[in-house]
Amino acid sequence: MKFEKIGKRQYIVLEENDKIFLTTPEKIDDADIEITRKDDGISISGDSSLVKSIRGDGMLEKVYIQPVVSSQEIIEKCDKWLEMFRKIHDKFRELVLSEKYKKQHIVMMLSFTSFISLSNENIKGRTINLNLKQYNTIIQEGVTISIDEETEKDIYAYLVANVLEYYISQNYVGEEIDDLKDWDWHLHSIETPQDGESVPIFSNLSLLREIPEYEKIVISIIGNHNVGLSSNQLISNLKNKISDRQLSDRIDKSINYSTNQYEHIVFDASKENQGPVLNRTLNPDK
Repeated sequence: MKFEKIGKRQYIVLEENDKIFLTTPEKIDDADIEITRKDDGISISGDSSLVKSIRGDGMLEKVYIQPVVSSQEIIEKCDKWLEMFRKIHDKFRELVLSEKYKKQHIVMMLSFTSFISLSNENIKGRTINLNLKQYNTIIQEGVTISIDEETEKDIYAYLVANVLEYYISQNYVGEEIDDLKDWDWHLHSIETPQDGESVPIFSNLSLLREIPEYEKIVISIIGNHNVGLSSNQLISNLKNKISDRQLSDRIDKSINYSTNQYEHIVFDASKENQGPVLNRTLNPDK
């Protein structure tokens, strides 16, 4: 990047992969316009609240407007990812309960995390991850999904409820879950490890306490489980809150990634019953 003055004009000359951000004093902490030089051209993206007008020959032809996705299509996308989650959960559960995996201290870890986008620091999001870990290091990635915190909170709530309901139904069969103050938002499966072994199945729900809506979902699903009630009504109500909207490509990326992971995991696990080959494929871009 370099600055040049030609006549009365001051130019910022962007070289390949250079990037600058524009904003105003009023919006400096809230919004910006990103300008990136790539492949002999310039890409512009950002918050429309900063833009007063767009002028220039052919400029409007370059503007990309995200299509509106129906609530039904969004739900179908979520359910497709949830199908991958359940399949990989069941395969991972089978593996970590085997003697081979127990001896290697390999455990299944379900986590709910947050992130700030690497490409746009104004975008904050939430994830759901299911991985195999050994001594707190991921040795096999399973499924993951990333959701925009501001615009897709209702979608994340629906996913959290489904994931948690399935996780508890499979790993706490016939068992109640202790009071919240006792388990401190970490759930261990009911399998009792032998001396020197690790707890085979573990989840960390602590970050869900940050948002009242998510906290309520956790408490409701655990409460329903403890008294033998279904959480179908809760999940149905959350589904009905999902509305038509412009949707980021995060869900589609997560579905594609998780489907690919499932194919690798099932194929690798089938080879002489050896279990999945270590696969350190990076998560899709957040």
